[in-house]
Amino acid sequence: MADEVGAELLALRCDAVSDLGAAALRDVLEYFDPDLVYVVRESADVRVLSRVRRAFDGPVVAASGPADGRTETVAGVSFVFAGSAALLEDALDDAPPADFIVCDDIEPTTDAVALEATLAGGKSVARYHVRASESPTVLTGALEASYDHVWDATVDGRPVRLPVRGVAPLRRSGAAELACLTCDRRGSVAVSSVPADRFGLRALAGVGPATAARLRENGYDTRAAVAEAAEPDLRSLPGIGATTARELAQSARALAGSEVIRRTDESVPPAAETATPLFVDIETDGLQPTIIWLVGVYDPARDEYVDFVDTDPSRDEPGAATREFVSWLAAEYDAPSLVAWNGHGFDYEHLERFVASYVPEYRDFWREHVSTYDPYDWAVRRKNAVLPGRTNRLEDVAEALGCERAGAAAALDGKTLAERIRRSLEGSRSRRSDTDESTESPSEIDWDAARGYCEADVRELAAVYDAIVAAPPERGDTTAENGDESTSDATQTGLADF
Repeated sequence: MADEVGAELLALRCDAVSDLGAAALRDVLEYFDPDLVYVVRESADVRVLSRVRRAFDGPVVAASGPADGRTETVAGVSFVFAGSAALLEDALDDAPPADFIVCDDIEPTTDAVALEATLAGGKSVARYHVRASESPTVLTGALEASYDHVWDATVDGRPVRLPVRGVAPLRRSGAAELACLTCDRRGSVAVSSVPADRFGLRALAGVGPATAARLRENGYDTRAAVAEAAEPDLRSLPGIGATTARELAQSARALAGSEVIRRTDESVPPAAETATPLFVDIETDGLQPTIIWLVGVYDPARDEYVDFVDTDPSRDEPGAATREFVSWLAAEYDAPSLVAWNGHGFDYEHLERFVASYVPEYRDFWREHVSTYDPYDWAVRRKNAVLPGRTNRLEDVAEALGCERAGAAAALDGKTLAERIRRSLEGSRSRRSDTDESTESPSEIDWDAARGYCEADVRELAAVYDAIVAAPPERGDTTAENGDESTSDATQTGLADF
């Protein structure tokens, strides 16, 4: 559960967890360790709701009828749950203070004729904002947890800003992705998510419903039981060959023991005797960035973290942070070795593009003297190691290895930061075109928290890298054999990992 950071709210949709057995449902609750559980209105099922209430020793709130309202305060954070937007109107004369309003009536609607988007229930929430002593963030189960938008409203001529966040599980191909929200007292929200089929025995590599049932039928009810099993015993099960048995055993040991399992003796680059790694992370305005506004670097040899941040980001000057970073890098290191998680899939591509576009005088230095490495690529794509996270996102692997985030950085995530930067960029452009400077709204970016988030990322990366290096290689790996067997690995890679 949350500490001084805020409260952990786990949002469930009944159809997303209806197929989970009792053990898998307990695993969901143990993994996310929420302070409270919210069951969204869509696909409501009293049978599933009852199972959740029996499994969770804490408040479980369901989006029920229009007359249902409830207030919960957990970990110092207050939530007002309203079964309808009309119920918020009824509470105007005695609006309880709240950090968050939770109401599934709140969702965008589009007028197909006027081609205008409006926020259903927005007027009720805006009036509540004006009357309440706080300015709560709105959470709605009508939208997925990836939704993050600030709406503008007017109440009696007074402008009101309505930050709206979705909480519902994310729809993916295959299983929905369950979302847990870290909600702090300032209304900030960070989202962590895991596919619903990565709990219980299904968390193991390549285990689908049929294999999970087969394991249970043969006495392997838990991941710990599989981890303790001898591989010949697993191979003796119907439909499980040598490769699958090895993958099962390795995945079970990684998850049950919260440890990295090295599948090969291939060295982890860069070789320590030839280079000292510099761990790096970039923050942008999205997956197709128009700006790199923060670059963080951790040098373990010096035990020093430095960052390069543009606190006045503008699309007119998108390369400011990159310029400061590469200038510093060239001055401090003759031949630096950079290490980034999924760096070959994101960080290095965009850093090289920004260096070429905005700091061209350093392009030759970057191409000829800077080496780049990616432990995610080495471990997962090249199948050199099995990682202990339910997904292979850096934060999930780091948490499985015992790295706990604290403070304001724990109430942030990369997507939320990118969205705030995007809004800031759009807002600054709008304000520059407006002659009335009084319309400028304060920045919603806590720069200290943002820098702390990036520092936590690179320090976690260093810890994960060290754990991979320290893990002893397994002997007798048979993954190269029996090439006709399925080597599908549900926990090791996929679109849900990034």
